[in-house]
Amino acid sequence: MALSTVLFHPINLMEPYAAGSTSRRSGSPDWVLLHRSARFSDLQNSTTVKSKTRDGQAVEVSFWLVHPPGVSYFSVHCPCLNEDDFASEPCVICAEAALVLFRVTLNIPGNWTSTHHFVYRAGPGEPALHLLPDPNPNFAVSSAAALEFGLLPFHDEHYAVVFLNRHFTKYGTWHFVVDLFSSKDQAWSTKLAFLGLLSDSVLELLASHVSCKQIVVGSSSLGWVDLLRGILLLRNPSDKYPMIEYISFPVSRPCITVNEGYTAQRFRDVACCHNLIKFVDIEFHDRGCSRDKGWKASTWNMNIFWNEWRPRLTVEVADILVHPSYDALLPELRDHETQKVDLRKLITHTPTLSMYEDDFLYITCKVNDEDHKAWVIAVDMKLEAVVAVAPFPAKQGNLMPVYYPCAFPKHLNITPGLMWPIQCASISRGWMQRNVLWKFCGLKTGSGNLVMDVHFLRY
Repeated sequence: MALSTVLFHPINLMEPYAAGSTSRRSGSPDWVLLHRSARFSDLQNSTTVKSKTRDGQAVEVSFWLVHPPGVSYFSVHCPCLNEDDFASEPCVICAEAALVLFRVTLNIPGNWTSTHHFVYRAGPGEPALHLLPDPNPNFAVSSAAALEFGLLPFHDEHYAVVFLNRHFTKYGTWHFVVDLFSSKDQAWSTKLAFLGLLSDSVLELLASHVSCKQIVVGSSSLGWVDLLRGILLLRNPSDKYPMIEYISFPVSRPCITVNEGYTAQRFRDVACCHNLIKFVDIEFHDRGCSRDKGWKASTWNMNIFWNEWRPRLTVEVADILVHPSYDALLPELRDHETQKVDLRKLITHTPTLSMYEDDFLYITCKVNDEDHKAWVIAVDMKLEAVVAVAPFPAKQGNLMPVYYPCAFPKHLNITPGLMWPIQCASISRGWMQRNVLWKFCGLKTGSGNLVMDVHFLRY
């Protein structure tokens, strides 16, 4: 049976195929790939919560969730405002555990804007939306500097929001300043970060560190990830003198981002699950990232108690098993000689690691750069096989990371409500077992069948 995708309801919230996926699981997802940019909609569901901006404008936010590799969305609605009143689309800054930090920027008369930061808390208890007060009246965070925010959840309902700011002095020196908001105290505090006994080479890297995402390491440390340079680790930000450490990556290469016009997010990703930090690096066999030359993906793991990276898996794209029925979704990928789906025909844009201690890798791809449709392909690196595929709308050209891995759905206590049927297709376990066995034994693979189910997701 050929694969198919079904539009996620409600259709008028998102573009066509916005949340169609070939997920293998049913029920509410434990984690999602959340699109960073919000949609404007007054539709509501069981995730909807309300708050107000500093100026008293009402704000509503709702989440529309599907299993990975489907892309989930969130919507924002301000009853007294039009879309033209927004300076830009509301966007996700970071997320951790039950928390999501996002920003809303509004136009105000005189060519000015006002930015409001909100924390969505999925649990415990009912979902809530908290307006984050600014540290001081002169505090302004640009869209780039917003990536210096981090979220640190505590074991109860409270959390800390940390803003890491690098201050340069008139003498040419610099230091890190930590602005920390405590949800328990409802107040900001400011402190200096202790650099410890870091080497001159590490200090040089930290001076030019540019964050692209944040992770929580262990239970009390925050990491700001620069995919070119490494991870800036802030130990115990709630301490009087939090300490900064540095974690370098297990592989280094020439800075092709300068020479070829690519960002490091095209090739790398970092994720952390409790004490385990995961790192992936995609190496193209051609400096121009030509799709025909192929690529390989390699992963490493580091437990915070190891103090070293350990190689995990390496997969060549040409060796990844693809069920023949995926040809129904991506007929352009069929190799006319082998009559098989060839992933090398896809333009690979960004890798995203699973949030769990597994070997799943989610790769954003396009068939052609000018396409308005992109694909997220889930690859089980241990089995070297594609296990699911989902389309989502995308602009022409290069795809920067458009979604953020979030674990807040598992903290939601969603009450039964409207049920929308989602048709989910998956590779049968028997086909996977046979083909993996045959592959590693050097035998010919079989055809197999897909399992098609209809599930009802409650929101």
